[in-house]
Amino acid sequence: MSFDQKRLRDRGRTLLSPLVGCLVSLGATPTGVTVAGLVVCLGAAVLAWAGLYWQAGLTMMVGSLFDALDGGVARRTGKVSKAGAALDSSLDRIAESAMFTGLLAGKAGSEHVTVLYAAPLAMAGSFLVSYVRARAEGLGIACEVGVFTRTERLVVMIVSLFAAEVAGSAAISAGCVVIALGAWATAARRLITVFRAGAGRPL
Repeated sequence: MSFDQKRLRDRGRTLLSPLVGCLVSLGATPTGVTVAGLVVCLGAAVLAWAGLYWQAGLTMMVGSLFDALDGGVARRTGKVSKAGAALDSSLDRIAESAMFTGLLAGKAGSEHVTVLYAAPLAMAGSFLVSYVRARAEGLGIACEVGVFTRTERLVVMIVSLFAAEVAGSAAISAGCVVIALGAWATAARRLITVFRAGAGRPL
């Protein structure tokens, strides 16, 4: 992680600190916050499927906020664990796949043939970005290169959903293409990095 990324993350934690404190005072658990975030994101996927794009974008923003808060709640309550990290990453993948599926099977997919190709590619690329890093770390190789991580993909998707209120489903199509290109480029860069770092190193 670069210095700028670390500084941005620390600043985000500072801004979210009051919300974390509020959740902790209400008795929220890290797992509960993580699951709540998934439920909200699934709602966003349903709204996107129905073509209610700005509503889907707003709901997705709320779901993403929960996703940012669960770690803070875990740290504040002393409940940081490997189980929580695994659950968080797994539910993130479910939320992403639900959104792409909603776009593919819903109004956007019926109006733009590009979505029928770009959405599956975007979903596969997104999964591969996470998988290559997880596999690399399992092999003891650091792998944080690439700029199109979940955060960047979320930003593009949310912007696309809001833009669709003006530009229609074409904005969704463009967003899926951008995510597909960015995710596959990042996955390829990570795979090359891991291959070079792992070449000649026995298991």
